[in-house]
This record gives sequence, structure tokens and C-alpha cells, in this order.
Amino acid sequence: MRIAARPYEVRVWNEAADLLGLWEVERVKRGQYLVTHDHREETRFATEDEALSFARFGAEALVETSRRDCPCEGAPDCGVWEPHGISVQEVEGELSLITPPLLCP
Repeated sequence: MRIAARPYEVRVWNEAADLLGLWEVERVKRGQYLVTHDHREETRFATEDEALSFARFGAEALVETSRRDCPCEGAPDCGVWEPHGISVQEVEGELSLITPPLLCP
């Protein structure tokens, strides 16, 4: 996968369209990729695959934690499209942050 000048993003949403987590993967120079988590924490990688894996792993960990900590107390109908209403979205470029995954074309 090729990263353009704009970052590749991995987002975690809930069904109320709240953005729970954001990982931006950006090529900063040849052989160096920057992953920024929630506009605060930065981690650098030598390859694009390492950077994308890190972002995806972070998003999946947040999804797992959010589902485990859901206040539904095990209700079988918690979440319409995803378990407990938590989902991951991967986006190339700068699509609007207010577009949750279920509303994307």
C-alpha cells in the first residue's frame, strides 16, 4: 500500500458517531513513517507495514477494551451493527472526521 502526502487513518467509532481513537500514519521521509495517536503521542517506524500494523493493533486493542468495559452488563442487543456498537474504520486521505464508518459510501 502506498501512502500519499496525506495521512492514512485508522479510527475507532461508537454507534453514536463519537470518535474514540485516531491513529494517523504518515510518511515523513524516505524510510521513515510517523504514527500519531489522538494528535498527542508520536511513534516512528522504518517501514510502512510496521507503522500500519502498529496503528491497527492500537485500534483493535481500544475496540477490545471498549467492548469489555461496555456498561450494557451483557445485554444481547447491545450494538446494532457491531458488538457493543464499537467499530474500526480505515481511511486513506483526509475524509471528514465526522463521518462514522456506517455512513461512508
